[in-house]
Amino acid sequence: MSQEFPELGIYTLPGRISDPQRTLEEVPLAEELGIGSIWPAERYDYKNVEVLCGAAAAITSSIKIATGLMNYPTHHPMELCSFGATMSHLSGNRFAMGFGRGFDRLYDVFGSPRANMQGLSEIPEVLRSLWNNGMFSGENSIGKFPYLFMKTPPDNAPPMLLGAMGPKTLALAGRHYDGVLLHPFLTDRAISESAEIVRSAAEQAGRDRNACKVWATLVSAADQSEEETLAIGPARLLTYVHMDGYGELMCKINGWDPAVLREIRNHPLFEGGKSADQDFTRYETAEVTSLFPDHWMPESAALGSAEHCANRLNDQFDAGADGVLIHGSLPRQVKTLLAAYRKVRRKDYFEQHDPWFAPSPVGTGF
Repeated sequence: MSQEFPELGIYTLPGRISDPQRTLEEVPLAEELGIGSIWPAERYDYKNVEVLCGAAAAITSSIKIATGLMNYPTHHPMELCSFGATMSHLSGNRFAMGFGRGFDRLYDVFGSPRANMQGLSEIPEVLRSLWNNGMFSGENSIGKFPYLFMKTPPDNAPPMLLGAMGPKTLALAGRHYDGVLLHPFLTDRAISESAEIVRSAAEQAGRDRNACKVWATLVSAADQSEEETLAIGPARLLTYVHMDGYGELMCKINGWDPAVLREIRNHPLFEGGKSADQDFTRYETAEVTSLFPDHWMPESAALGSAEHCANRLNDQFDAGADGVLIHGSLPRQVKTLLAAYRKVRRKDYFEQHDPWFAPSPVGTGF
């Protein structure tokens, strides 16, 4: 069975959760709805991405599976190698491995090395060497490896993608990765500019201009209650813009005025160093999100009627995305969205253009 919407993906277990068994309901439903890919996210509590991906492969037959996203400093290369090879075989070649830069503060607390640009370029090369040649030996920014080896490399090496927002990371993805996942809450203009950075970098590295597939992340709440829409959209954006440096970068990329960030961060709700992401549920921050300028959400998300949200999906493709990852809503919450999208979907285009990632050879970008 092939999926009706290969150009669409959806997160499973978005946000903070303590019941991973929900994935056993969400993943089969996503496949039944025709969504092309399911994306388990990594958090260091009840969202072990390796377990979630294995479960997704075991209970599905056609939907693709991608990690969205992993942090390489908290995983040894041989663990990543084994995970990718196992998932490729277990899923019948339906798996893609996604990485993100993560947060320095978290690495420092964990006592692990920080991610850096050099490491982000080297980790796919180490894994491609293991998956294709069965070995890697050397010292780089990731570590010193006298001899890493796989006795039997996988028949199909998984493709790899990188989560990126800034121009340097986007260009790195274009040079070294098979795909890039753009940050949530980007305007259409920011998506277009990001896609051009990725494709130009791929071309300059001697690759096909479209070798690195560009996937947008669209936070969507179609036909939801006002309370649920606020929780899915503005409350999720707050978790990003509340962070020092992170919010400024998002404003810069989107062309938004960062002046409001100080008012948001100085709100009494956050007294005592409380975090929007860790200390509150998505239903407890409406008082703060009311400070957002009126244009932020319409420009960067899909909130409202199913018809409006379906058109917002097409806006992402018009801006240059190869695929769109639906974020915020659960599979059971996107049924009306998919019904509306079916009416405006560019079926002929996607029959000719595969949005999924294809693995690249050893030495890509070097």
